[in-house]
Amino acid sequence: MYQKILALSLFIIIIASCTQENTETYERFFFRTSDGADLAVEVDGNRNSEVFILLLHGGPGGSGFVYNTGEYSEKLESDYAVVYLDQRGQGASQGSYSASQVTLQRFADDVYDLTLFLKQKYGQDISVFVMGHSWGGTTGTYAMLHTDIQNEIKGWIEVDGAHDIPLLNREAIKLFLEIGNTEIAAGNNISDWQEIVDFASAVDTNNITEEEGGQINSYGFTAEGLLSQIVLGESGALSHSLVTAPTMTLSAYISGMLTASAITEETEKVAMTDELYKINIPTLLLWGKYDFVVPPALGESAFANISSTEKELVIFDYSGHSPMDTEAAKLVDEVVEFVELYK
Repeated sequence: MYQKILALSLFIIIIASCTQENTETYERFFFRTSDGADLAVEVDGNRNSEVFILLLHGGPGGSGFVYNTGEYSEKLESDYAVVYLDQRGQGASQGSYSASQVTLQRFADDVYDLTLFLKQKYGQDISVFVMGHSWGGTTGTYAMLHTDIQNEIKGWIEVDGAHDIPLLNREAIKLFLEIGNTEIAAGNNISDWQEIVDFASAVDTNNITEEEGGQINSYGFTAEGLLSQIVLGESGALSHSLVTAPTMTLSAYISGMLTASAITEETEKVAMTDELYKINIPTLLLWGKYDFVVPPALGESAFANISSTEKELVIFDYSGHSPMDTEAAKLVDEVVEFVELYK
């Protein structure tokens, strides 16, 4: 008897939820099927602006929904709609597909497909901008170069994006040695910096192994934590663990790790700097001055090689890898100015 009452109650709740509120939920959160993957998408903010910023998260193995918090997201959403995508095999995205469908080309195609779908869903006249952070800079740049997405969007925003891994590793080693030795001489965190400097000194930058690349990434985050020049803002948007994020169930965490493992061999060889001349749409490059994870030299290289005459490189003087955490207000100001200019 209790089970019947419970079932009836659940049925009534389901019927009651099919209201305007439920419609609004559908407008905000949905799954987009793309070549075997059900991509989780959340659209928050001012859809009436008819400007949509498609945000590509870091990782691989991360979640777009982790970015949907903090001062920078609240400010952006007050002006525009922000599209938080969980890329295939990551976060809340689901699906059944083979390892052959876990490639940079497939990730790029997913981004292009979602861009077309946003126009279908919200109107062909909307203005779409793509904004990629870290690993999102890898997939976003690949989409710019290997799909027709440049014909569909108004601009490309790269935030500390990893579009050239060999260059990234070489420049990180330089940064470890330059700033590490300066910090040691100043008597700051000597033992920690010495460990990093000793590692960097032993690396053959002409032959960096996959294992060394992983260690460079790890030391990059460690180095940022040692610098007093980086002042963490109040938002803390990306400072919490992906494991504790609302979409990060155990299964999502595991699938993210598997996806990261599957794509590592390809991404470790990614070097798109020589192809950047193919990008001819308005481009905004945003970089932390003390980013050891993806050094600002990559931003400088991108600025020099992108063929668009409508491009800008902005360096954040008090930031490392995530200026949306450390200098949220300035990041939003730069993005808004860019969007207003080219929407």
